[in-house]
Amino acid sequence: MPNKQEIIFYTTFGCHLCEQVEAMIFALNQQKNLAARFDIIAYDIIDDEKILEQYRTTIPVLKNAVTQKELFWPFSFEELDQWLT
Repeated sequence: MPNKQEIIFYTTFGCHLCEQVEAMIFALNQQKNLAARFDIIAYDIIDDEKILEQYRTTIPVLKNAVTQKELFWPFSFEELDQWLT
């Protein structure tokens, strides 16, 4: 089985938009078994001053650790699905 790609999910406590993205990821995982292809790592931006500065006004953000491609909010369920493809 090939290695999974790591997806970093930049988030923080109390972010309602981040909760929406979590729900989208959960639904996509139910439909397409994302867990087989991706390790999705939630990263609280509050834990790193540099990351906080970089993503403070743009979370939720998803970043593919391999390709370095980022997906910034707002995005639809379909756009998320496409980005992960």
